[in-house]
Formats: sequence, structure tokens, C-alpha cells
Amino acid sequence: MTKAPSSRSATDAVRNDGAREKLLLAALELFGQYGFDGVSTRKLAERAGVNLQAINYYFDNKRGLYNAVADYLIERLQVRIGERRKMVLGRFAEAQFGGRPIDVDEARAILTMLGESMLTLFADDESAVWVRYMVREQAEPTEAYDRIYTGFMQPMLTAVRHLVGILLEADPNSERVRLRTLSLVGSLIVYRVGRATILREMEWSSVGPKEITAIRRIASELVASIHPIGENPT
Repeated sequence: MTKAPSSRSATDAVRNDGAREKLLLAALELFGQYGFDGVSTRKLAERAGVNLQAINYYFDNKRGLYNAVADYLIERLQVRIGERRKMVLGRFAEAQFGGRPIDVDEARAILTMLGESMLTLFADDESAVWVRYMVREQAEPTEAYDRIYTGFMQPMLTAVRHLVGILLEADPNSERVRLRTLSLVGSLIVYRVGRATILREMEWSSVGPKEITAIRRIASELVASIHPIGENPT
């Protein structure tokens, strides 16, 4: 009697050819361009160069893949700024549990470092794909946005908010500090989201090392502008 062919060989092939990573990269690009409803599973598989069954095998369905892209995006962001993020959160933990408090000078230095890191990240071509996906989630939030916010944005915004509170000598949970924090972050994000306008306005053909250096200086200027009401920055 001839033994029926095992389906295990097919799933093993899916497992071993990097299909999951390929699907995540393809999905990040396509969902960012066309949104969830604008991309078929067949198109995703074709762009990734994998079998259609790989989507169900790894992610159960298209929605599962869409949400997994959010988790993948968080991982990539943490890789890119992970060391700085770890340092900042560690310093906060130290100050919170009896260590040396964070004074104005240190808060300004940490904020400047974070701002420069964000601007350098946004200048990278890789971030263009990430931003398209995130902008869509900002416009029409789904479960994926909850993942991105909870897994990456909220911890970073909390840290930045506390630093801004130190500079403003105000409660970090106050409305004023929260709005000032969002204003600072928004002023940095525009260098990625508004790339076309920036290139046109600055008369740049591209963003290279010289342009990145110029953009990074903006972080220091933005942070230097944060000071208590009635106090002029020196």
C-alpha cells in the first residue's frame, strides 16, 4: 500500500525558508501603501515570494498578519534605539528608587539625545515604510495601533513627558506638560512625515550626511526652547 504523502514536508518548507520574515516585510510595505482592505492575501504572498498557505500557517489569517506587522515594527524600533531607550528608562528607575535625582541640565541632555536619535532614525530610508503604516493607524486606529502605542509609544512618551516636566518645573501629568511633549515629538516627526515638503523647501535633492547633521541640530534647539513660564532661555 502506498503511503499518503505527508503534509509535514510542506510546513517544514514554510518554516525553513524565512517565509515569516518575508511576509512581515512584504506586509509592512503593502499595508502601508494600500491599507488592510486594499491588499489581498494572494498579493501579499506574491510580494513575499512564498506560498499562500504560509499566511495561515504563521498568522492564522490576514488580520493576524496585519497585527503581527505592528509587533514587528515595535521590535525594529527597539533595535534601532534600544540602547538609548534602555539607558533612559534605567536612569529613571535609578532616580525613582532613591538614586540621584535628574536635574534640569541632565533632563535637557537626555531629551536632546533622544531627539537626535529620532531625527537620525527618521532620516533613514527604512523608516519611510514604517511611517506609512503608522500614519494609516493614526488616521483609522485598529488593534494594531493599540499594540504600537502600548508597546513603544506610551513608554517613550511617558519618559519624554517627565523630562519636559522637569524643564518646565511642572507636574508631568498636567495638561500643559502633556501638550508640550506632544508638540516636541510632533516637531521631530515632521522630518519624516513631511519629507517631500522639507526637500522642496530646503532645496535638497536627498537627505545625506550633511543634511542629517543639519537636522540633528534642530533637536538641541527645540529642547533649548523648553523652559518655565516667565523664564527666558539663555
